[in-house]
Order: sequence, then structure tokens, then C-alpha cells
Amino acid sequence: MGTGRSHVRTLRTALTPVLVLAVILLGGCGRVTGLLDRVSLFHPVWAADGWVYYLREVTSTSGSGVAEVWRQRPDGSAEEPVLTRAPEVSTCEAGLFSFLFAGPGGDLGVALECGGGETELLSYSPADKTFEPLASTRFLVDAALVHGADRGFVQAPRECGPGGIQLLADGKAYEFGSPVTVGGATFNLSGGDTDCESTVLARSPAALGDRLFFITAPDSLGRLPLPPEVSPDDLTWHLTEWDVGSATARFVTELPGIADLAVSPDGRSVIAAVSSDHVGGVWSVDVGTGKKTRIADGARAHDPSFSPDGKRFVYVEGFKRLRFAKAR
Repeated sequence: MGTGRSHVRTLRTALTPVLVLAVILLGGCGRVTGLLDRVSLFHPVWAADGWVYYLREVTSTSGSGVAEVWRQRPDGSAEEPVLTRAPEVSTCEAGLFSFLFAGPGGDLGVALECGGGETELLSYSPADKTFEPLASTRFLVDAALVHGADRGFVQAPRECGPGGIQLLADGKAYEFGSPVTVGGATFNLSGGDTDCESTVLARSPAALGDRLFFITAPDSLGRLPLPPEVSPDDLTWHLTEWDVGSATARFVTELPGIADLAVSPDGRSVIAAVSSDHVGGVWSVDVGTGKKTRIADGARAHDPSFSPDGKRFVYVEGFKRLRFAKAR
């Protein structure tokens, strides 16, 4: 009798996973899809109200997904959706969330991808739950504002390559009026649609006052657009500082790969989150000396953002989770 019960228990244990799967399948495709959905996180911004805002996108097995704006407390005590759909603004009907950035006055900057290859930049006040228009321009992938909302810098893909830095003023993006000379090389930062021979890849704008930081690959000069056999990961990338007032630029240091940047509130350091195929992690760079220190490991690091006091920062690891660390 005891042996029979033992056989029953063994059979029941073996069948349990099968029965569970059968229940799920009978429950409908939606439940199965829910188990296989992929959640991706992008563009965290540590705002003045103490929350970290980010884009959260759920991609189903069919490949469709729409980003929403969420926020999280740095200590992990709370997490909640903020904007589940893009606001309807006069110049961007039925827009989709494209990226987030630090807005004026500590608010949140929201970029909407509009129809016809246009981008709308808005400032969102979490306290008032209101939007203010900042700019309407060609398709963008990143933005860094300075002096409130008066002006700034944006990254825009162009015919010559996937990366180019442009000026933002009066609600519009403009190409740099003259080439930049740095490290003995003279090149165009904006990645224009013509004269690719004088253009280099430049991306990841981060700004503070009259100082613009970005990364550039000088060895892309004369090679744009890159042929299919050449990957941006194969290039040598430099952290570069451009002084707006004097219109001069300098290489701060060489970086181990393609990076997203954030400049500290005091302007003394820049964080570089590296996401290249062959190397990853987060580096802190002393702007004055160019010395870089690895402060976080990880195969894929993206989109760093400093806390308002500059003591900590947040970044995305592998587009899967937010990571918090001390800024050293």
C-alpha cells in the first residue's frame, strides 16, 4: 500500500510542470505571451524631486512595443508609471516617447518621435503634471540643455553617419557654423548631408554652462559613411571638451569604447558608460587631468545620470535594470 502511494506521488510530481503548462496554454495566448514579454529600460534621469525617471518598454513576442515613462526611488522603495501615453501637442500628433533628458529647472525633459522624421522636445513638471514646449526639429536621438531652456546641444543622425552634434537655439537645431580643430585635426561635428570627407562621428552630448562634452572618433575622418565591414566599435573614441565661449576644443582622454556621458554638477568629472561589444562598464574621468577610473563593472552600460548633489549616479545595465553607484 505504501509503495503504491509512493508511485502516485512520484507520477504526480513528474506531471506537475506538464499540467501547469497545459493550464497556461488553455488559458489563452495572452498568458503565454505575458510570460515571454521582454521589458527594456532606457534613458534614466535623476530629477530634482529625488525620483529617477526612465522609459520602460514591453516588447511582446510579435515584436511590438510602446515606451512609457516610469519612475523609481533610488532606494528601491517605490516604482510607478508616470506617463503611459505621449501627450498631444500642436506640432506632434500621436507622438511616441523617444528619449528622456534633464529638463530646465530640475524638471524632466521628454522627447517625442513625431511623424515625418520630426522630434518634439518638451519639459514636463511632475509637480504640476504640465508640459511646456522647448523645441521642434528634425529627428534627434539625444539632447543636452544649458542655461535653462535657452539653448543646448543635440545629437542627430545625418547622411554622413549615425552621429553628429548640432546647436539648439530658439527651438531649432542648427549645424555648427565652422569646423572644430582639436588634436591637430580639423573636422565638422554636425555630420552634415554633404561634404562627408570633412566630417567625423560625434555623439553623446553632455553640457554644463558653456562647456560641451561629447565623444568623437577622429579616425572616422574621410571614411564616412562607414562601409558595412567597418563597425563603430572598431574606431578609437575620445572624450572631448568644447568651450563655447572661446570656440576651442581638446581631447580629454581616450575611452575604451562607445560611451554615453554625464557631467557632474560641479563640472569636475564626467562619467562614461561604455557599451561596446568588446568592453563595458562605467568610468569616471577627471576633466582637469584626463585620468579615468573604472567605477562600475558590467558588459553593457548605458545612459548615466548624476544625482542632483553629484554624490551618486544611475545607469542602465544591458537595457534590463537600473544600477546605482557612488560617484568617486
